[in-house]
Amino acid sequence: MGRFTGKVVLITGGSQGIGLETAIRFAQEGAYICITGRNLEKGEIAINKINMNTNHAYFIQCDINIESEVINMIQQCIIYFGTIDIAFNNAGVTSEYALLPDSNTKLWHQVINTNICGTYHCMKYELQAMEKNGGVIINNASCVGLIPIPKQSAYVASKHAIIGLTKSVAIDYAEGDNNNAHIRINAIAPGPIEGGMNFNADSKNIQRKKSFTAMNRLGKPEEVAKTVLWLSSDDASYITGSIISIDGGMSAGKWS
Repeated sequence: MGRFTGKVVLITGGSQGIGLETAIRFAQEGAYICITGRNLEKGEIAINKINMNTNHAYFIQCDINIESEVINMIQQCIIYFGTIDIAFNNAGVTSEYALLPDSNTKLWHQVINTNICGTYHCMKYELQAMEKNGGVIINNASCVGLIPIPKQSAYVASKHAIIGLTKSVAIDYAEGDNNNAHIRINAIAPGPIEGGMNFNADSKNIQRKKSFTAMNRLGKPEEVAKTVLWLSSDDASYITGSIISIDGGMSAGKWS
């Protein structure tokens, strides 16, 4: 019996990187898993990996930018498993590396829409799904939601917004009342992590990112996943509205 036996976990951006590693670890601890993503082929490959640990993993194709697709995502998860107990809003995109006057306006809006509006869409309907029985929501905010980095204005702005959104909504659901159940809402703030957005980075860029951290290394997806599982567990029952850094000391002021 694992910590999450019988729990239903929804993970956006769950077909690779942090999302996939988190899904695998939840499955190992007995959870039913819904992962989502835009790419059907990647989703099917991910499901096969997760199902090495469970026979209860399901992929839903979804673009979190599109509200109707998020509504369908929530409905399909509930149809398949009956409820949603834990949601990890992990899907997001990074921005181009450019000074603001040189930035591409279309790409700027794409980052803002995906990271802020997409997270809003997910939280809105996750909260509705959890309003009777309660639950846990965790947002992926990135350490750049806590500290600025140069020439990535859209990404930094979007991740700062996710932190504000997390804290604000956490207050609304912290106590629960006659109409709404108690729902814990937190965010994680990872630093540079192996794979994912760093998958195609060259060795010079990887070394530069390592130097930002006090530990002088990239984090591993499993280090992030372990934190998500802990935050989702009863061991974190008194934690809501918090932002947990997983960045090797980057947000402590090491990076330059």
